[in-house]
Amino acid sequence: MKMERIEVPTHKELFIRKMQDMIISGELTPGSRIPPERELAEGMGVSRTVINSGIATLVDQGFLKVQPRQGTFVADYKKEGTLKTLRAIIDLKGDILSDVEIRSILEIRWALSQLTLRHAIEDGNDQEIEELGAWVERIGEAKTPLEAANASFEFQWHLSMIGESDVLTIIIVSFKPAVITLWQRFCRKYGIEVLYKHTLKTYGFIKNRDLDGALHWLEAFTTDSMDGEYTVYNK
Repeated sequence: MKMERIEVPTHKELFIRKMQDMIISGELTPGSRIPPERELAEGMGVSRTVINSGIATLVDQGFLKVQPRQGTFVADYKKEGTLKTLRAIIDLKGDILSDVEIRSILEIRWALSQLTLRHAIEDGNDQEIEELGAWVERIGEAKTPLEAANASFEFQWHLSMIGESDVLTIIIVSFKPAVITLWQRFCRKYGIEVLYKHTLKTYGFIKNRDLDGALHWLEAFTTDSMDGEYTVYNK
């Protein structure tokens, strides 16, 4: 059995996660001022360097904002957030996404996948489409749910690249942590072979330039994932 490596978070990562959790949970409200770096360092038992670097990351992610000579304040991330904010939230949630969040992600991916399929089938050349087959086979060859999930994401990412839409590709990448989590859960519940067969069928429609068939299949599979045979909710 192939074992997955256990990664230990650094003090900076732990500080960032703690602050993100307090902000997202509402314990720290938008506009509230956080304690000075020295006070945070003493209270959390870490160096000021850790706090300073962590705050810089949280500012970049859209959770905090620094006002010169006034201090550091909690930002209204729901109003002012960016793709970095979304990515950070998905990273933080990991395998504890709520059912509502899971459904939202599936619905967004459904919309994104419709665009990637349309661009690839209508605009992709034969070589680009042929190369997608390698990622389909990697799903089938995967030994663990994580390997299958990563291969499935790579298939979707390469599919988006065919359309040459940088914005669409970046949005898809921002959902990677959540998508990997959901595909791993799917494989644990239903098996890698099921994910492989579903992706292979999608690929068949793409190779045949059958947009209507691909979109119909996408709708059926997404519906099954949300309300049918292949749900990935926490229940």
